[in-house]
Amino acid sequence: MKLLMIRVNVLDKNDSPPTFRDVPLVFSVSEDLAVGQLVAQITATDPDTLGTLEYSLVKGTTGKFQLEKDTGRLRLRDTLDRETEDTYRLVVSVTDGVQSTETTITIQVTDTNDNPPTFAEPAYSFDIPENAARGFQVGVIAATDPDLGANADVTYTVISDWANDVFSLNPQTGIFTLTARLDYEEVQHYILVVQAQDNGHPSLSSTLTVYCNVIDLNDNAPIFDPMSYSNEIFENVPISTDVVTVSATDTDSGINGRIEYSITSGDDNEDFQILSNGTIRTRRALDRESKSSYSLIVSARDCAKEPEKQLSSTVQVTIVLKDVNDLAPEFVTPNETSVAENIPINTVIMAIKAVDRDEGRNGYVEYQLDPAVQTPFTVGSADGLLRVSGRLDRETKSSYELTVTAKDRGEPPKSSQSKIRIHVLDENDNSPIFDPKQYSAAIAENASIGASVLQVSATDIDEGANGRVRFSIAAGDDNRDFTISEDSGVVRVAKNLNYERKSHYTVTVRAEDSASDTENGSEVRFDTARLSITITDINDNPPTFLDSPYLAYVMENVIPPNGGYVITVRAYDADTPPFNSQVRYFLKEGDTDFFKINASTGEISLLRALDREMQAEYILTLVAMDTELDSGYNLNLDLGLAGA
Repeated sequence: MKLLMIRVNVLDKNDSPPTFRDVPLVFSVSEDLAVGQLVAQITATDPDTLGTLEYSLVKGTTGKFQLEKDTGRLRLRDTLDRETEDTYRLVVSVTDGVQSTETTITIQVTDTNDNPPTFAEPAYSFDIPENAARGFQVGVIAATDPDLGANADVTYTVISDWANDVFSLNPQTGIFTLTARLDYEEVQHYILVVQAQDNGHPSLSSTLTVYCNVIDLNDNAPIFDPMSYSNEIFENVPISTDVVTVSATDTDSGINGRIEYSITSGDDNEDFQILSNGTIRTRRALDRESKSSYSLIVSARDCAKEPEKQLSSTVQVTIVLKDVNDLAPEFVTPNETSVAENIPINTVIMAIKAVDRDEGRNGYVEYQLDPAVQTPFTVGSADGLLRVSGRLDRETKSSYELTVTAKDRGEPPKSSQSKIRIHVLDENDNSPIFDPKQYSAAIAENASIGASVLQVSATDIDEGANGRVRFSIAAGDDNRDFTISEDSGVVRVAKNLNYERKSHYTVTVRAEDSASDTENGSEVRFDTARLSITITDINDNPPTFLDSPYLAYVMENVIPPNGGYVITVRAYDADTPPFNSQVRYFLKEGDTDFFKINASTGEISLLRALDREMQAEYILTLVAMDTELDSGYNLNLDLGLAGA
């Protein structure tokens, strides 16, 4: 068998559309690709041989790309930014002139490290309490990098040199941690420069400032400088006078450092006030004599609010009041005293004291008596000692009233006066004096016991016991027939008197003072007076026959001579005349025919002769009677007869 080759030429017909190769078409392009650079080569095939392939962008160009229609080269027309758009989808058409085909091209923009990290805030500010402990998380900083991968991995560092020992920054998390103690009063603010750096090649970074603000806590009390204050002011300064200004500082801030002053002690009467600036001024009138100095405790307290605790400190403020002569001397001694009379001259009888509560010359007191009045006293100008300068006699003048002036040495001086009464005390320097010195009185002998005879009088110009007179009978009354009242001087009958026993008394009466009754028991002084007391007689005694019984003898038968005189009887009457001189005799019983009696003389006479034998004896009863008939007594007379 023999083969024969026959070439048949088939003529093409444009019946097939072009087709894209390597679909799906996905390309990657770096975002930093320069404009005009090739992005991708798009290739299409057409089994037909007729026609020429032309490429075109149908949709999604966004002006970023351009496609060469003849070559299918896709070039960058505008810069790319992955962070703005990372994927583009383009609809590409290829045509052979008759038929066409479309496909979607995906262009993925690949990242380049073209963006530095960006902080979320333009600056960070963290507030940290000053008492925050080590390890305290201060805050977090954050930076973002729109790049991808390692280009977007951010590392944080503190690039400033200050306070690296105070804060620690975590490079991955951006957390600031406190590593040292804070003190607002030392550093209030920390300013840190922080860098955020990505891990691209080359790496990009950005920096920002981090402000770490130490928040003040009320951890400092106000402090006074200096630690004490003092000032002197005159006691008469006007109200609202500034005295001294205290000052305290508080290193805390805000209300924690704002100070309020107050006087907490030492001013019980609220004599002072303190202003907000620490100036202490007077609130009331001051008086050095009431209070010469003040030791004020001033408190400075901050104005912290809850939950903070207010803190305070104190300072001592000494205010000394300087004296002005605003007070006159004041007498503090009694305005009355006593002094014994006859006290020796120059004896101190009293220390006069006046107090001037001013000080210095203003309080130096001098004394003087009224020069216009003469007195037996002097006063020491400096010591105020009141002395006797002349003789004192209470009986001449019993009291003195002195005017004492106390004057200070201020400019001008001030003075005051005091009336001082001085009582002169009695001494027993005067004896009682009888006036008169002699007394006489008469009292009937039948005066009753207790009857007043007379009253004597004596005076003693001393006073008290020294002048109180006591009377007594010193002599002349041994039988104590009389008494005398010790107080009144009345002499009275103490016993029955008898004129016939004693008809006259010369009595010595003593008047003595009562000095022995005093505490000192001084010597008693006395005076005497003479009392002449006459006892007047009364008819209290009957006539008494002196020789009773009488016996007479008569011769019988004979009448005696001399008129028959026999015998004389005599009766004695103890009473005074005229009683005893008027005794009369009477024959009471007997033979009156034979006998008679002379009534006046008591002579008995015989009237006629007698006869013994008839009657040998006669008994006569005689009566002797004084002027009062009721006072007669009988007398028996035996008359015997003798024989002739």
